[in-house]
Amino acid sequence: MQIDADGKRIAMVTGSAKGIGRAIALTLARSGVVPVLVDIDGEAAKKVVTEISDEGIETVCFVCDVSNVGEVRRCFADVFDSFGAVDILVNNAGILSTTSITELDEAEWQRVMDINLKSAVFATQAALTYMMPRKWGRIINIASMAGRMGGFDTGCAYSVSKAGMIGLTMRVARRVASEGITVNAIAPGPTNTELVQGFAPEVRKRLIDGIPVGRVIEPERIGETAAFLASDAAEFITGAVIDVNGGMFMG
Repeated sequence: MQIDADGKRIAMVTGSAKGIGRAIALTLARSGVVPVLVDIDGEAAKKVVTEISDEGIETVCFVCDVSNVGEVRRCFADVFDSFGAVDILVNNAGILSTTSITELDEAEWQRVMDINLKSAVFATQAALTYMMPRKWGRIINIASMAGRMGGFDTGCAYSVSKAGMIGLTMRVARRVASEGITVNAIAPGPTNTELVQGFAPEVRKRLIDGIPVGRVIEPERIGETAAFLASDAAEFITGAVIDVNGGMFMG
């Protein structure tokens, strides 16, 4: 069934039921893009759809386990059938792991890689199927400061998965630049989401003490960065990693 997007660009945002993904979806909506929510938690995603509807934009959510390649491909086909386009992809879905290299087992390694990195690889592959014929597209990967510098309280698998997101960004950006498609990454530092809010007070203090600006980042700042990278104004930025971490990493 076709949904009338009134000529607006269509953005698929994975992991958009909560946290950074929710903020990105809402910010894209306010910038004039139709954000399509993709999340494994359908009930939470429906609440964000209601928030976006209150902004005056009709959209929907799709329940998808992004670690399953078959589900990813079906989801993209369903979105295209509903909207007639996939213009923007934000690979945001991810899980945190704090397990060190000495304690890591194969099952946790595989779970983190499947959700954090494999999902982005095959969502990107699916998105390009729809972007390349139109000679326009934006792919935005939500990496992490941990992928830039190994992290502080993050584990081995998480840091490696986010470093992989950065490598994926540069490889695909070089491949599709001539197709009118840009591919960039955002590397947030500690962000004021439910996850960080749940940290023990001493952990939060240690994090904040390590941020030169003296506070964690609000998720809306990540959303605004994503909205810029999704815009025409960013047409000459590709293969870049935008550090939004209050000065924790400079380089």
